[in-house]
Amino acid sequence: MADTAATKSSLPNFDKSSFGQLHDKVRGEYVEESLLKIVPIAPDTAIAFAGDVQLATAIIEFLKENFCSAETFANLFGKVNASFGPFDPKRPVELLLAYAPSNGDPKLIHWNSKHGLDSNQFDYYTIGSLTSYHAALTPLVLSMLVNGKLASGRILPILIAIVQSYGIHSNIIEQNVGGIIFGLRVCNGKIIWQEDTNFVLYNSTAEKFETFDLISAFVRDNVVVVNSSFTNDIRGFAHSVSTPSIQAWQESWNSFIVSHTNSDKYRYWVFLSTAKKVITVLLRDNFDNENNYFSLQYLGDGNFSFGLSQELMALLMEPLMDRGDGSLPFRLNFRNA
Repeated sequence: MADTAATKSSLPNFDKSSFGQLHDKVRGEYVEESLLKIVPIAPDTAIAFAGDVQLATAIIEFLKENFCSAETFANLFGKVNASFGPFDPKRPVELLLAYAPSNGDPKLIHWNSKHGLDSNQFDYYTIGSLTSYHAALTPLVLSMLVNGKLASGRILPILIAIVQSYGIHSNIIEQNVGGIIFGLRVCNGKIIWQEDTNFVLYNSTAEKFETFDLISAFVRDNVVVVNSSFTNDIRGFAHSVSTPSIQAWQESWNSFIVSHTNSDKYRYWVFLSTAKKVITVLLRDNFDNENNYFSLQYLGDGNFSFGLSQELMALLMEPLMDRGDGSLPFRLNFRNA
């Protein structure tokens, strides 16, 4: 998973991110949602990065060009060190490489410009500028999902929902983080992006579900497309290594994007309370059947008609309770719709 905020010296092109965060000046530079930080480099391999964008891009391009010819990952990243080092400590870069061939063991590789290739093998890594408090949530949440025997395909959307919720309740722009949180998994020789997702932001302390914001997100050809009621526009977030020509991509997908952003054909619906960390994830398995929880109809001119069942309303409005037993500081609901 990765956010889409980038730190830059120039003024932001837009005032707000797709989740309504103000693009602000942080420690002398601007933070703006503008870049996809996950880059597929092969059918079974993807890289996520943090740090200096220009240097990271050059390294990822090098990895893509030399990936097939390298005998081992140690050999591959040794070439990175030889070609780009010594590294400037003022331009740090961290990489996570996810590799899952169809006929071999999956690998999660961690490298950074300060220490090189990580010789330790862990089940997860966090990189970038998040606080230690947020980073410490990772093992707790993963443990909760694994202990619940959750199907592997559902772990990513639930993690994304949780992280996106924390992005709403914390001023993560101050940590040079923000915007849409999206991701992928690499499985049996294939890259599988998070499926089409609608985020619905609402106030769980209001008496009625009258006002809400809708943020639609989906990936086509390695580009994350976001349609947000906060910004009243459609934005695409890509990386030059995996999408060399955004113009060619746009010409290919433009008509689909227009129709899809006005439809309800999204696999996941994530309801996030803006008052408390109440997270409700609905999975739609079958688009041909009406779901039992909500209805959405496009009325034109950017307007929608939205209906909710009493059962879903009860879930969304249920207060977050502190049971004092070490529970995680949020409430998560998951339903098949």
